[in-house]
Amino acid sequence: MVTEHVGDYPSPTVLINGVDVMGGTGDGPAACRLDLPTSEQIRDALRRAITVEPVTNTATRLDLVDCCAPPGNAIRTDRPRHAQHLPPGLRQVHQAILRHFAATGTAPTYADLRPVADAAGMKTAETLRELARHDLIAANQAGRLVAAYPFSPTPTPHRVSLGNVDTYAMCAIDALGMPFMLRTNAVITSTDPHTGQPVHVTIANSAATWQPTEAVVVYAAISAAGRSVDTCCSTINFFTNASAARAWISAHPSLAATILNQDQAVTLGRDIFEPLLLGAQPPE
Repeated sequence: MVTEHVGDYPSPTVLINGVDVMGGTGDGPAACRLDLPTSEQIRDALRRAITVEPVTNTATRLDLVDCCAPPGNAIRTDRPRHAQHLPPGLRQVHQAILRHFAATGTAPTYADLRPVADAAGMKTAETLRELARHDLIAANQAGRLVAAYPFSPTPTPHRVSLGNVDTYAMCAIDALGMPFMLRTNAVITSTDPHTGQPVHVTIANSAATWQPTEAVVVYAAISAAGRSVDTCCSTINFFTNASAARAWISAHPSLAATILNQDQAVTLGRDIFEPLLLGAQPPE
């Protein structure tokens, strides 16, 4: 019987990695359900599904999921909350960094940021240290930017074409989130680290088209604690299909890894990065 495999959920029910979108547990009496899940319920279930411990009943997992351990929150799904709670002046510096990357494809210099930092009543180095404390950016010991999520100041496997500007993303999820943050179309070009084959994602009018059509994303992390640039940016990648993703995961047993399907990956990228420039002034 179905209930022996997935639990005694009301009908109809949508499960994401064994998480009931509507909040049920699967151990109560079944009944017909007349309401539909909201988009927020679906997103919340997705966030819980990729951060909780894997369910023990494998029949309730998505077919694409193949976990050795949960990657946790290494990718920092709380990044929007941290950004929104910054003091106004500091948030303007953060948004200035993101806008500069979007306009030029390169990292801003101290001189580029000094007017915004001065307006916030802070020194440029001080603003960068504070933003790094929230893992909204990352800098090396010399104070140079090594990440301004979702942007990378140096080439990565994930090139993002934003009209006339080409830039690089820190990871696959960052690449997917970038056009939603900027409210623009984008073409993402990446490489499957297992097969060496290309993966292309075109995002137009908020809809994603994948090539190959079977492509997936692996969300993997070295650790759930620490800076994203150190714990997961190099291990969140596009793959041509789920088989290639599973083979790569098997070859890296020390990583905590989950395979995300296309909708999951796009939703995660959008939810993390779309809020970062909300309320920002457009570049002059």
